[in-house]
Amino acid sequence: MTTTPAFEPNAPTPGTGTSWRERLWPRGGSGSGENLRLLALIILAYIVIVTFQSPDFLSLASLFDLIRTGSALTIVALGVLVVMVTGGIDVSFLANAILSAWIATALSNALGIDSLAFALTIAIGIGTFVGLVNGLIIYLFSLPTLITTLAMQGVLQGVLMVFLGARPITAGFMPSSLRDFGTSVLFEIPAGPGFTGLSVFAIPLVIVIVLTWYLLNRTPIGRASYALGSNPLGAVRSGVEVLKINLVVYGYAGALSGLTGLMMVSEIRLVNPVSLVGNELIVLAAVVIGGAKLTGGTGSVGGVVLGMALITLLSNTLVTLGLSASWNRFFIGAAMVAIAAISHYRAKQRNLKLLNFQDV
Repeated sequence: MTTTPAFEPNAPTPGTGTSWRERLWPRGGSGSGENLRLLALIILAYIVIVTFQSPDFLSLASLFDLIRTGSALTIVALGVLVVMVTGGIDVSFLANAILSAWIATALSNALGIDSLAFALTIAIGIGTFVGLVNGLIIYLFSLPTLITTLAMQGVLQGVLMVFLGARPITAGFMPSSLRDFGTSVLFEIPAGPGFTGLSVFAIPLVIVIVLTWYLLNRTPIGRASYALGSNPLGAVRSGVEVLKINLVVYGYAGALSGLTGLMMVSEIRLVNPVSLVGNELIVLAAVVIGGAKLTGGTGSVGGVVLGMALITLLSNTLVTLGLSASWNRFFIGAAMVAIAAISHYRAKQRNLKLLNFQDV
């Protein structure tokens, strides 16, 4: 009796190996690497423009500031990427983040436990549980992922505000370990009259980047996720366990939501139950700008990092260019349209060369 081999999209030909470029650029199409190069060029061009306006911008101090402000959203965006690769979408991640952070902070206060490790364990645990519930509901009832996670967003907000009676937790009532987490640095360097340092947030950021890359590119779960997003019926017929994939990807996204929530509240030193929710577009935009498709099957860690880098740059430097923060969403939307249009045009040209008129 023979068994059907696992379906592995874009698997390298045996014996050919995988080059460093193939590992860096995403799966899911020969044009994906071109899109990332285009995005990198846009970021470089924007940095040049900002530097002309403010020469002091091109410095380690600016880089450290961008890492500090962009780390939390980059982490949750990587969780969203893992879900989108399978062809799903999660819009409950920020509601999950603030719920996890609030409960972790409130529980630390109630038990008198001033420990970052304890708060992280609670936040990540709650986030993971919510993600697992999302994945299970979607599988059991075959519901659209957008509708399911949008409903979960409302449920989480209701639990926080109605059942838990959540109130803002200000800096004076936050455990000192959380306040220190948001302000701690790995090292400092001289910057002008004072010093600037690399935020400790760089550690979880690097860990999550490496872990997400490994999950998507070096595990059967990752290969099956790309397969499920590229061809759901074919993936199922090839033996992909949809329930297992759902639980892993939504649970992983939930875990990163919990981590993100704790990072964000420790940075601003305020646990506000009505904050965060409403900024989902920024995270989704970073993932889409980075090359992921809502239909699934494509996306890369490098793309998400570049997409969030562009959005973080826009958020932090528009004032330098003499523009208000209100222009932020305009430029994000414009970047999404431009990159999507260029990607579609290049795909169309490739299909014409291959005489593939079905997708033209």
